[in-house]
This record gives sequence, structure tokens and C-alpha cells, in this order.
Amino acid sequence: MKSYSVNNIRNIAIAGHTGKGKTALAEAMFYVAGVTDRLGRVTDGNTIMDYDAEEKKRKCSISAATASLEWRDTKINVLDAPGKFDFAGGMAEAMRAADCALIVTSAGSGIDVGLEKL
Repeated sequence: MKSYSVNNIRNIAIAGHTGKGKTALAEAMFYVAGVTDRLGRVTDGNTIMDYDAEEKKRKCSISAATASLEWRDTKINVLDAPGKFDFAGGMAEAMRAADCALIVTSAGSGIDVGLEKL
């Protein structure tokens, strides 16, 4: 396993209201970085971040998940936070561990409750 200096490690949480594309964004990041050779889909139950049987059944994240990628000699730890309020503990875990957060929303839905809470 490659060794990284502290200056070359980033922890990024992906947060937002449920169903806005957080896990899909993470899949696209892994694909572009070359971690995977295919784009997984939440509806197909084959994403990197939603690996638990219950997440596949519900078609949504129920706990914070993490996976890494390398981009320009920097290790990026991606934390996919759940968007449903029932699983707010997972959101808090991801935010606590993150250096920064990507807030994902849908351009068509405007500002929803989950976005306001974030």
C-alpha cells in the first residue's frame, strides 16, 4: 500500500437530502479516478458505497460509508453520508471525520429541508 504524507490526504464528506445523487456522485468519482471500470447504480444495487443488503433493498444509504481514491498524488477518503433523517447519526459521523463537505442538491427541486439542515 502506498504511503501518503499528512499534507496529501483529504477527507471529503458527500452530504445532502435523500435521493439527490450523493452515492451516484461518489461512483462517478471512483470511475474517473480509475478505482472501478464501471459506474454502479443505486437502483441496480451495485454501488461501491451501498454494499449492505439493507441498503440495496431500500435503495438508499443507511449508514456512513467510506472508500478511497487517488487523485494527483493525493489520497481522497470519500465519506458517503446518508440523507434520510432517520439515519442522521451517519451524517454526523461523516461530518465529524471530514475536512470538508460536498453538498449535493437537485437543481430542479430548489432548497429542500435536508439542504436547509446542512
